[in-house]
Amino acid sequence: MLTGHLPRDFPEGRDPWLVVLEDDPVPIRERTPKLPRPLAELIDHALREELAMPFQSAAEFRKALEGVA
Repeated sequence: MLTGHLPRDFPEGRDPWLVVLEDDPVPIRERTPKLPRPLAELIDHALREELAMPFQSAAEFRKALEGVA
């Protein structure tokens, strides 16, 4: 929503499911360079594919967002 783009690039001819499973999200400041760095780092962290979710709830993510605003 902040960039007007999806978090990943979906090249023509590639299976979208494989893109999600195999490709990392595009760093948000590559899409919107003027985005404040702390906000961009938080969003990039939230989108990382890790074994453990970076935030356990929407409330936890909201609190983190409020901390960078």
